[in-house]
Amino acid sequence: MKTTTVLGVWAYMVVAVLTEVGLFYTLKSYDVLVASVSILATSQAVAIVIFNMQLKDEPASIRLFAIIPIMFLSALLIAELASLG
Repeated sequence: MKTTTVLGVWAYMVVAVLTEVGLFYTLKSYDVLVASVSILATSQAVAIVIFNMQLKDEPASIRLFAIIPIMFLSALLIAELASLG
């Protein structure tokens, strides 16, 4: 992997974390804050999986096995949010 790619992913992670912190201190609406931080966190996880775990170079069958735990995690989060309300 190129050094510029690694530095680009690292720079994106730093910018995304600083954006999350800034949103925490500036947004007053809890729902908008949760949605914004969730989108940023998901994009960070996707960047890690694609670039640092080198998943983009794997065959499709291996990539499918990376999606299955994400589906289980999504179901658990939805169930948790449903139980709160």
